[in-house]
Amino acid sequence: MDILLLQNMSIILITAVIVLLIFNKLKLPTMIGLFITGIVLGHAINDTTLISSLSELGVIFLLFIIGLEFSAEKFSAIKRYALIGGILQVVLTTVLISVLGLVLGLNPNASLFLGFLVAFSSTAIVMKVMQQKHITHSVQGRVTLGILIFQDIAVIIVILITPLLGGQSIELHTLPTLLAKAIGLGAIIFVGAKWFIPLALRDAARTKNRDLFLLLTLFICMGTTFATSLIGIGPELGAFIAGLLISNTEYSHQTLGYIQPFEDVFMSLFFISIGLMVNLHLFLNNIVIIVALTAIILAINFLATLITGMVLKIPTKVSISIAILLSQIGEFSFVLAKEGMKYGLMTGEFFSIFLGVSILTMSSTPFLEKLTPKIVRAFSKIDYFKVDSELKSLPEELEDAGEIEDHVILVGMGLNGKQMAKACSEFKIPYRIVDMNPTIVENQQALGIPIIYGKASNESVLKELNITSALCIVISASTYEETMKTIDAARRLNPDIHIIVRTRYLRNIDEVIEAGADEVIPKEFETSIMMFTRIMDYYNKDVDEISNAVNDLRSDNYDAFRNVTSEDISSYLNYKYTDLEIDSIRVSEDAHLDEFPFEEHSLKVTGVVRGEDTFIEVNNDFKFLEDDLILFIGHRENINKFFENI
Repeated sequence: MDILLLQNMSIILITAVIVLLIFNKLKLPTMIGLFITGIVLGHAINDTTLISSLSELGVIFLLFIIGLEFSAEKFSAIKRYALIGGILQVVLTTVLISVLGLVLGLNPNASLFLGFLVAFSSTAIVMKVMQQKHITHSVQGRVTLGILIFQDIAVIIVILITPLLGGQSIELHTLPTLLAKAIGLGAIIFVGAKWFIPLALRDAARTKNRDLFLLLTLFICMGTTFATSLIGIGPELGAFIAGLLISNTEYSHQTLGYIQPFEDVFMSLFFISIGLMVNLHLFLNNIVIIVALTAIILAINFLATLITGMVLKIPTKVSISIAILLSQIGEFSFVLAKEGMKYGLMTGEFFSIFLGVSILTMSSTPFLEKLTPKIVRAFSKIDYFKVDSELKSLPEELEDAGEIEDHVILVGMGLNGKQMAKACSEFKIPYRIVDMNPTIVENQQALGIPIIYGKASNESVLKELNITSALCIVISASTYEETMKTIDAARRLNPDIHIIVRTRYLRNIDEVIEAGADEVIPKEFETSIMMFTRIMDYYNKDVDEISNAVNDLRSDNYDAFRNVTSEDISSYLNYKYTDLEIDSIRVSEDAHLDEFPFEEHSLKVTGVVRGEDTFIEVNNDFKFLEDDLILFIGHRENINKFFENI
């Protein structure tokens, strides 16, 4: 490997770590630290090609994730704000900034281009602030999201027309070829979205092989980006299309969780690369102009968004909050600015000043957001901007668009999950389910059950389940390792959530409680009844209601429950042996003997308990059914290794 490459990467990483540690101590935004890192690195390394190349991947992954998070259902719920609000905000900002550009002496095309640059807010910053403040599903959160969705789509259009603003003409003789390529690509995308991608993702998910699923996802992202590049469409649009192809499948949430770490790493490098482009000498020499322009642009963005909110008849208090959130220049503007440089829409000097202004506007957002209450009070003193003390007159679509809250999250759709879902539905307790079996997810979705595909330990999946507003999470279908990860993720995202866990062994109870669970129930044959009793009690249901619910569950499907635990069986049988121990494992789905690593760990299957029946003869042709209890014998160290590997 090239030693210079290792040297540069080491310098980049250690500089970023040191700067971010300092910023973390000072409680300053990470993004500012990344810009500073880039500025510092600009004086430490000569070859910045590596950072620039990797940073382009950050933009690709960001657009891919935007495509992943886009859905027709989500768009439909806020279409008025995405279309009317987005158009108004972008047009007003573009017009006002274009006028400012003309005043500064720019030509009309360059002024219009500058207007576009300033009109787009930072999706990354705004979403992070909203998540930290837990306002994603609030009124201002939904309206802000609608405007951001429109901006993200509008960016693609501006990227396509930038060459025209730069004086490039359309060569008519190339249109037929370009049209043919576009139609061909459209056909391939349609076929891929309709059949190939859903089937490929489903088959990959069925293997339960994380690496296979991840590599397939990366191929879809990079392959689609490459395909669009072949017909002259930029990689940004290609990445957005790739995200759209997956967004309408049940695998989008899990995919988002796998891709998010890549996006975080490469976007960090992207922000560092922006800092590299800052001419520190020029920045310091023009600091007064840069600060003045920053203040003007923040004011213009704020004004344009405030007017947009007033036109949409959103309460003034909410409009002010949205205007503050969207007041900065976004990361896409850096991408556009680079394109503008190619076509002569910006000079090198003006580009450096623009970078300085952009960084200051982005850096100011977290601080301005904290000042929102003071700004609201200041506006309340003006009669024209009388601020609503309460949101008494919300538009109808905002009132109806409320997200689920105070609900139960059920992890796993096995026998216990089905029983608890049925009981929750009967007693009108809102619930959501997550499961890693794609077949189960497809079948249950077809029945109208609120279930999604994914790992509950994945933060993106938990956020899709609205973990921040959930009241309970019941973890009853995970391995011990996944259970611990899920507890950790759930507790971090919602410190107040009530966590109920089913565990296989009594010896795990203390460990699981220490990890953050509120209640732990050993894996028993009546686990689902016990868990639902706890849920009913947590929702303050009467004792009679709880008793009736339990009786109904038992009478409806009593043979699904047993009267002894696997631990009871093991304890009794172990009493009869000295050198060997008996243990048991529950079957979560239909399987055969060779699907379990018994032989690999020198364990011997001694029988199977199924309902009231017990089977002694178990060979390779014997088919285990869901909820069977397999009894096996072996040395304790081998048994422990067995459970670690399943």
